[in-house]
Amino acid sequence: MRLLFVSWAWPSHLFPMAPTAWGLRLAGHEVVLACPPSLVPVATRTGLPVARIGADVDLAPRMKSFMDGAKPRRERRTPLDMFVPVADAMAGDLLRFARDWRADVIVHDPTTYAAPAVAAALGVPSVRHLWGVDFTYPLRMFEETAFAGLYERLGAGACVISGDTPTLDPCPPGLQLPVEYTPVRMAYRPYNGTAVYERTLADRRAVPRLCVTWGTTSGKFGAAGSLPALVFAAAADLGLDVVFATSGAEAFGPEYPKTWQTVVMQPLNLVLPGCDLVVHPGGSGSALTTVLAGLPQVCLPLIPDQETNAAQLAGAGAGVRVGAADATVEAIRDVLAELLADPSFTEAAAALREESRALPDPAAAGAGLLAAVGG
Repeated sequence: MRLLFVSWAWPSHLFPMAPTAWGLRLAGHEVVLACPPSLVPVATRTGLPVARIGADVDLAPRMKSFMDGAKPRRERRTPLDMFVPVADAMAGDLLRFARDWRADVIVHDPTTYAAPAVAAALGVPSVRHLWGVDFTYPLRMFEETAFAGLYERLGAGACVISGDTPTLDPCPPGLQLPVEYTPVRMAYRPYNGTAVYERTLADRRAVPRLCVTWGTTSGKFGAAGSLPALVFAAAADLGLDVVFATSGAEAFGPEYPKTWQTVVMQPLNLVLPGCDLVVHPGGSGSALTTVLAGLPQVCLPLIPDQETNAAQLAGAGAGVRVGAADATVEAIRDVLAELLADPSFTEAAAALREESRALPDPAAAGAGLLAAVGG
């Protein structure tokens, strides 16, 4: 079969699909990744064929405005409005490529809304591939209002609503939101890009090690602000070892121990062995990679999907949420001390890890996916 995997322009949306795409390719199917121009360099590093689709739409200003507390514009109709220009910029070119390439199935991340519209226009199955917690599912009642015009322009008929088509779910059930559909479950397999392994990560001190990461998304719109500095100060107060996994080239100030490490664009799954806990904003990639490492987490969420992930981790007993507005050195220090002292957090994290490990691997889930779509 010919399987077209589609994502718009943020790496965090593409990365969770890479293991599944590879599993299907190794099973003998033809696989192509389709994405806008700005994501092409990242996509090609997966080793899979890539098709450049449509034009880029920069959502960073919209996200930054949202986080800065700007009031919604009067013309805003739904919480999904920001994804409408993204879908419009991809849809026409995606339709042409999928038709010319003769795609049998279109697999897409939850916010690439052009993909199910194109699949409907071509009369081929579409499959949602979650990043983790299905935070878009509660917004499904807005999809027809937001995207009816796109479906009409493509000649696609009725809008495809999230949950009405097969969904691949790499999230452990104990972390997932309640949904009214039956997902195709799969074990999470971290893909965090490619890099040369930093061998200094194997060096350990005789104190607990904290990993701090801001992921690949939050830094796109200057979201971190002073939060990392607050975390570092709290860690220094507790005498912790720290490794800062960053997508930039930040460095610790002279006030912090010289033994602390900064690693740039190092896959998170290579950083976490040897760590004792993790601080991050709550992105799905960081959260699920940490789950697979069996470590407790502190989330400082900045945007809605991070808030959802933080709430689910806290509800599962594997993490703690610290609101950005409430974050102080003292508050973060207290939370870090609590997670290190209370073994229940590590036990809950280990339970989520085993739950994830028990799920089918991406290759087996891919086989289940094809069965679900009649392939």
